[in-house]
Amino acid sequence: MPNGSVEVPVISAERFSQLTAVRTILEGSATEFATKLINGNNLRTIRRHCTDLTLAARKGDIDDYLRKNHDFKFSIYRHCGNEQMIFLIETVWMQVGPFLRNLAMGFEDDLASILDIDYHEEIVAAIEAQDGERARAAIVRDIDEGATHILQQARFPEPRNQGAYS
Repeated sequence: MPNGSVEVPVISAERFSQLTAVRTILEGSATEFATKLINGNNLRTIRRHCTDLTLAARKGDIDDYLRKNHDFKFSIYRHCGNEQMIFLIETVWMQVGPFLRNLAMGFEDDLASILDIDYHEEIVAAIEAQDGERARAAIVRDIDEGATHILQQARFPEPRNQGAYS
C-alpha cells in the first residue's frame, strides 16, 4: 500500500484450488529433480528441518510450524538445479502463503495432530533412497492433503465475478 502497510488479498476457494494445482506441479517437479542432486550435507540439513517441523507441531505453535514447513520445503527445492522453477514456486507461495495460516483450523486443541496429514518423513525417506518419483508423490500428497483440509475447514468468500486475478 502507498502508506507502507501490507494488505493480504482475499482468496476464493477456486483460486486456492488453482494455486494448489500449480504447487503440486512445480513443487513435485522440483522435489524430483532435487532428489538426484542432494548430497550428504544437504540431506542432513533437510533432516534437521524435518525434525524442527515436527517439534513445532508438537509444541502447538502454528506460526513456528509454518516457518519450519517453508524452511523444510525450500531446503529441498533449492537443490532442483533450476532457478526459474524456484522463482515460480516463490511467486506461488507469496500468493498462497498468507492463507496457509488457516491450516491450523480444526487443530486448535491439538496442533500435533496436523502430523496426520504431514508427509515430511516420507519425503526425507524417498530422498535418502534417491527415489525421485516417490519423493514427488510424497510432496504432492503433503500439499494436496493440507489443501483439502483447508478447503474443508476455512471460510472462503462467496464467489463473484472478480476478474482474472481475484
